[in-house]
Amino acid sequence: MPTVAEVLRLEPVQRGHPQVVAGSGGLDAPVRWAHAIEFADAARLLRGGELVLTTGIALPDEEPLLGAYVAGLAGVGVSALAVELGRKYTGGLPAAFIAAAEGRGLPLIVFTREVPFIEITEAVHALIIDDQLEQLRASARLHEV
Repeated sequence: MPTVAEVLRLEPVQRGHPQVVAGSGGLDAPVRWAHAIEFADAARLLRGGELVLTTGIALPDEEPLLGAYVAGLAGVGVSALAVELGRKYTGGLPAAFIAAAEGRGLPLIVFTREVPFIEITEAVHALIIDDQLEQLRASARLHEV
């Protein structure tokens, strides 16, 4: 599976001018899926390995609740969280948000430019499928030998 670092190099992701603001030690985490979700209780709907994309519009303002949001995502094992600035957060993410992600080792990425999440999910999913196809080809070659 591709890593968070590999996903960050994808052209649609680069158009959002991504900046890793926390959890840079986790950029080698594998990305199993990319999912755009705008719920404060998103963790209950995830399985782990996701790159979570959000504008933050539904996230709470209270610091303890932001911490709980990050803890929930880290607890289910998401690979990274990417927040697009401009809708809710215009001047950057709250310090408590960044600190919570850093404390959990969760890569937290901000997009400083608007980027259609559908373009990111399509590119990530194509990368995942290409990787799986290559694994199948390698398995077939091994079987033939």
